[in-house]
Amino acid sequence: MDWRFWKNKKKSEIEKTLQSLKEEVSQITRRFNMVEKYLQGFEHKIEVTNKHLQNNENMAQKILRLEYKFSQEILNKLNQFDKIIDYSERYIKIERQKDCLIRERDFIIEKTILWLDDIDLIYNRLNKQNQEYWIELLQNWQKQIIKSLETLKIYEIDVMGRTFNHELAEAVSTKEKETDRDYLPYEVVDVLQRGFMLENGALLRKAKVITIEEKERKEDYE
Repeated sequence: MDWRFWKNKKKSEIEKTLQSLKEEVSQITRRFNMVEKYLQGFEHKIEVTNKHLQNNENMAQKILRLEYKFSQEILNKLNQFDKIIDYSERYIKIERQKDCLIRERDFIIEKTILWLDDIDLIYNRLNKQNQEYWIELLQNWQKQIIKSLETLKIYEIDVMGRTFNHELAEAVSTKEKETDRDYLPYEVVDVLQRGFMLENGALLRKAKVITIEEKERKEDYE
């Protein structure tokens, strides 16, 4: 009887121990599952963080590319601006040179025409004295000067033998008609000073002329 009781008691203790072990194993299993879930959640967070880091890295690379492109555009615009400044300076220099050349040209034109005026005056004086050699020489000079002016696109106004035109000439005197020839109304019969115009038709200087006298229309002419 005692032996059975002891045996049953020992069996009960073993069962309790096994039950206790099972509960501990169960608790350990639950804790392991919790740890595993936590680790899975932590791993997911790590993956999300890695994705964010990768996205941030891609975004940083895009920003760097945009900054590089923007800096290149700024450099190109600065280079263009430098070219514009250089062109502006060159343009100013060219304009100054152009102004100097225009002044030199005008000076040469003025002096050349005045020289031609003096030659015309000498020619007229010598012509009256029948100085044929000097007359021929002066005629050559006259032709050379007129040719030189034409190379500068300056042309003599052809008024001789034409009706007087106040836009091209200035009448300084009149002359009576000769009975043995016909005249145009207010015909220019002598040129005291040549007139000149530019290639575009702009008047450079009026001619000074002598016209035929129109007695019957003298008052209207005046």
